[in-house]
Amino acid sequence: MKSAVAAGAVAVLLIAIAPAGNAAPAATSSPSPTAPCDAISPIAIPCVALGKATDAVGAECRRVGVPDALCVLPLAHNVTQAARDAYLQSWVHRTAQFQYALGNPLPLRDAQWLGTHNSFNSLSDSLTLSHADSNQQLSLTQQLDIDVRALELDLHYIPRLELLGGRAVTVCHGQGPDVGDLGCTLEPLFANTLPTIASWLNAPAHAGDVVLLYLEDEMKNPAAYASTIATLDRVLRRPDGSSLIYHPDPAQRSTNGCVPLPLGVSRDDVRASGARVVLIGSCAPGWSADVFDWNADHVESGSASGYQPYPTCDATYGAGVYASQLVRYFEDTTLVSALLNPTRPPTDPEALTPQKVQSMTNCGVNLFGLDQLLPEDGRIQATLWSWAPDEPRAGAGGCTLQGADGRWAAAPCTDAHPAACLVAGTWTVTPSPVTFADAPAACAAIGSTFALPRAGDQNARLHAVAGPAGAWVRNTIAS
Repeated sequence: MKSAVAAGAVAVLLIAIAPAGNAAPAATSSPSPTAPCDAISPIAIPCVALGKATDAVGAECRRVGVPDALCVLPLAHNVTQAARDAYLQSWVHRTAQFQYALGNPLPLRDAQWLGTHNSFNSLSDSLTLSHADSNQQLSLTQQLDIDVRALELDLHYIPRLELLGGRAVTVCHGQGPDVGDLGCTLEPLFANTLPTIASWLNAPAHAGDVVLLYLEDEMKNPAAYASTIATLDRVLRRPDGSSLIYHPDPAQRSTNGCVPLPLGVSRDDVRASGARVVLIGSCAPGWSADVFDWNADHVESGSASGYQPYPTCDATYGAGVYASQLVRYFEDTTLVSALLNPTRPPTDPEALTPQKVQSMTNCGVNLFGLDQLLPEDGRIQATLWSWAPDEPRAGAGGCTLQGADGRWAAAPCTDAHPAACLVAGTWTVTPSPVTFADAPAACAAIGSTFALPRAGDQNARLHAVAGPAGAWVRNTIAS
């Protein structure tokens, strides 16, 4: 309570001195909110600390009911309902949903997910020790609303004040049990956090969505696993009582006691089974009835600082890794991360900037763990590889053309262009331009199939062979 009162007092002071222009929504690919500090500090720590303090004040300002436009403070992230509302009416939202649907038939090894890192560690919840050093500004519901479909929850088994010292599974960004779960204090119970995700999934507007939920194990306790399973099985259900969980097949259990994540399964397969949530984490036999082991199925955190545009990508992983495993990149904007690297410059070389996100999308990165994700910061836009801005335009045509820049546009179906053809995973184009109606036969004539890309790397490979001439892709536009 004292911290909230103090934060509210500071909020009033900072609101009074904040420039009025700071309340406006930020532009696409907006600069870091701590840019004025970054410009004068040789290291990251002071700027990150100032940013965390002003973010916390802004969050408390919103929590006590001050209009959010008045809670946008210098050095803090711009968190407003207006920005989220504008996003939901934007071509970015429409295209993100379109791409998610395109990827539904792909096996998990090829599908792409927009995700957040430490999704739960948000100032929107409450001002605790770990939330004050947040990874996110938005709530879990708000993240899902802006097209995040992969979430991360860190689970700890710690003493709880309301249980008079009894332990319970808690969602917290802290150290592991070997150091006493340092950093965990009054964070929410897992049993109180999970219903947020279930409620979102059970809303009629989200009936077709599948969510990838990464449970990071910081428990290492048999009683904790039993409690986690009980919560998962009780909460992740439809109103009719049927389970939302895509359960591991016990017949596929490995010698370590866990079922590996089936990379050949698609989101369509999950949905067809009646499930909506795929749970992943490290192998722990105590929770293996619900949680897939993804340790051998994924790699993460290659050289984000050295990531290059397609086709160079990241030399850490070769093409074989991208083809056979999930590739994940995440960032960490916490003060703790800066303190562990005291000479790090204010501009973090490992940050997932819009430019890197675009390169990673084109190279086939499957899963992003983005920090401080906001709808207008440019990173969601950077995951878009299909429709160009404001496409498909009404009246421009009913067929889809990959343009000279690799992005898609509506075009008249009677125009003549090369057609995108696919055989055994390799893209080519017809030797002569054809109308859209003639594209299937023209591809068949060269021993391939008229097709469309379903992920960013597929689109990049097509663009590499189509070049500035562009190509028809097998997608029609509803009138």
